[in-house]
Amino acid sequence: MINGFTLHDASSAPTDSTEILDSVQKSWGQVPNLHRVLAESPAALEAYATLWSIAEKTGFTPQERNVAYIAIIYENECTYCMAGHTNLSRMAKVEPEAIAAVREGRPIADPKLEALRQFAAKVTRSRGVLSEADVSAFKAAGYDTRAMLDVLVLAATKLISNYTNHLAQTPLDPFMKGAEWNAPGKLRPAA
Repeated sequence: MINGFTLHDASSAPTDSTEILDSVQKSWGQVPNLHRVLAESPAALEAYATLWSIAEKTGFTPQERNVAYIAIIYENECTYCMAGHTNLSRMAKVEPEAIAAVREGRPIADPKLEALRQFAAKVTRSRGVLSEADVSAFKAAGYDTRAMLDVLVLAATKLISNYTNHLAQTPLDPFMKGAEWNAPGKLRPAA
């Protein structure tokens, strides 16, 4: 860990974070290191937990949601989240070939999922500034304006986690073994 971040547990976290940590423990059977880092700021932990819950309410299937998450993570080059979401994608029954493609920044064979991958990546890369052609291609694949906004919910969720992991260099959790990932290395610290 760098920059003074701590991996909190219920005994070291601020009081306002302990209820969320307890809820994560009950839901997941463990508290991932990301949550342990976020616990330093009850507001950040609550924001992430709330956005995570809201993301589950988007119009996307679990497979679509995970493909979009991995595409966003790829653009943000978050090694921690890529490892975690690789396993979550497997649990959501995303095709192994699709997971591998998104992890490598390659197209997915399924045209609709590929349109989603491209759209989520472009939204992240361009901070939401897309061309009419980008929007038209997404809609032509069968998505609508709700889906565009739902991608923003996923991007906001990953913004908190990806950026936190960059700042803290959050160590991978044991359940991520075998899903490690080397980022393309396009991102550089600000001057």
